[in-house]
Amino acid sequence: RLFSASAAVPEPLAADMAAVCRMPRRSSAGRPVGDRSQWLWRLAAAKAMVLLAASTSSLLSSGSPWALASPMTKGLRASATTATAVSRPGRRQGAASPLRASVERQQGESTAVESVRRYFEAWNVRDMETACDAFGDDCTYEDTQYAGAFTGKASLKAHLVKVADALPPTFQFCIDAIADGGELVGVQWHVENDGQELPFTRGCSMYRADPVSGAIISGFDVPEPAPFKPGSASLTVLGLASKIIAEPIRALPALLWVAYVVIVFFSNGILPGKDMTQLDPATWKEVLDLSLNFWLISPLLHLPFAPVLHPGLEGIFNLLLAWAGLFAGFLSDGRPGRVSGTMLPTVLGMQLLTNAVYLPYLVGRTPETAAIVYREDLDTNEATVSESRLLGPVLAVVGLGSVYWGLFARPEFGDLPERWATLCTFLGGDRLGSSFVVDLVFFAFFQGWLVDDDLRCRGAGPDEHGALRAAAKFVPFLGLCAYMLFRPELPSKKDDIGRDAFAAV
Repeated sequence: RLFSASAAVPEPLAADMAAVCRMPRRSSAGRPVGDRSQWLWRLAAAKAMVLLAASTSSLLSSGSPWALASPMTKGLRASATTATAVSRPGRRQGAASPLRASVERQQGESTAVESVRRYFEAWNVRDMETACDAFGDDCTYEDTQYAGAFTGKASLKAHLVKVADALPPTFQFCIDAIADGGELVGVQWHVENDGQELPFTRGCSMYRADPVSGAIISGFDVPEPAPFKPGSASLTVLGLASKIIAEPIRALPALLWVAYVVIVFFSNGILPGKDMTQLDPATWKEVLDLSLNFWLISPLLHLPFAPVLHPGLEGIFNLLLAWAGLFAGFLSDGRPGRVSGTMLPTVLGMQLLTNAVYLPYLVGRTPETAAIVYREDLDTNEATVSESRLLGPVLAVVGLGSVYWGLFARPEFGDLPERWATLCTFLGGDRLGSSFVVDLVFFAFFQGWLVDDDLRCRGAGPDEHGALRAAAKFVPFLGLCAYMLFRPELPSKKDDIGRDAFAAV
């Protein structure tokens, strides 16, 4: 049926297809396999040829000398006539290992096949240095789930590290069959989780290696087809899912983020006022006025453009901003080399969207595995802010000043009972102000989420700094301010070198 449906395939490629279909299919023991497996193998190989023909038929049919003599065409012809296909051993039980994740090695395999095997085995143990060593410096790698190719070893390594971070360690790529065409290698594979094959995870890959060194110079992955190119979007979803499976506690900020977004931005009837889709002009004017009074600088300096708002609303808004700023003390969580990347965009985004930005970071951040982090590991500019002893006291002054402003500033708003009554009335009908109250509750609940990891990276054991740890987790705002002031400093590599030198003396 394939040949009848591909009558337009040029004669040279048709000959290749015929050669593939005549290729003997033998098991690792050297015995012919059953008819069904044999025809499945031939069918898959012929399909691959037809797909290649669809993309190159215009060149071949035109008789282009470049097309007829191209390395890809020659390589496919060579693999069709001389390749050795190796069958996969019987289905494995239990957790897969790197050695069990591959079909049995055959005598006389090319250096290209050895490089491909080394790549798969290193990937399955998440040894990305060894995995990338199988590739040449100028390699190209294309995954059809992504829009473009990864060019160069550095780009490939960044992609592999990102994928490895998104998948749990129990996920392994298992080789079903290898076709050895010398410098051209074809691999049929699937993905298993803890020894169990996952549905819709099969695929084929084509690799070309340098004939001298055996280093892989190009790779092309074709997973089971998707209706669109999901690329990084699917990887992000898979990464979040795998992190929640590995640490179920991450489901809490994930679920609360969904509830937060629905309630604050899109609900009607839960919070007062109109949702964001209705673009209420009064709400946007309120946002602008509060922004002009950022940290109360404009009203304190009596600037002419400073708007007059309810002091309670101004106090809540600026307390919220000061609280969000405290999380800059955790910028070491996004230090260079961490797959989840810098935390700086999250901290800056929290000044605008607060928990809408913070909660997803808690779900998707890379798990902390470092026993200790050195100050030199941080970005220099970020460390200047995050490791400053002034961060906690300065923001404590801003936050407490905001509370004082709300209670006593702008005497035209009356005494304390009167302004409290008018504030409650105002918040009862104001969408933006009521959402600030929701943000304060969420901050109080999640402010200590990163404290344990932060202390561990500073060399503190789980039983150390108990009072400081408790304050940072359970005392809203001021507890976190105190933590930023009194927590241990990150160690310096210079101090370690000095201690080693002293010990040597």
